[in-house]
Amino acid sequence: MDEDLQQEIKTLQNEIVKEENKIIDYPNNDDSKSMKKSIATIHSDLKYLSIIANGAPIDAKQNMKIREFLRIHLENLWRMRIPV
Repeated sequence: MDEDLQQEIKTLQNEIVKEENKIIDYPNNDDSKSMKKSIATIHSDLKYLSIIANGAPIDAKQNMKIREFLRIHLENLWRMRIPV
């Protein structure tokens, strides 16, 4: 797998986890605008990671790891509630 592609995947995964951690703190701060922005960022990063998993020349083991990451974090995204 291309080194740049590998770095891009790792960067996206780290960004997703970072944004999820921010969302955990938002209810304590009552910051719904920032929470919505973080959810949008996660959604966008998950979409891009999905595109990479479906179209990039990566080996089957790496592809399986990416798909598992996507599954877990999509479930997390669906469970997140946006305050009204």
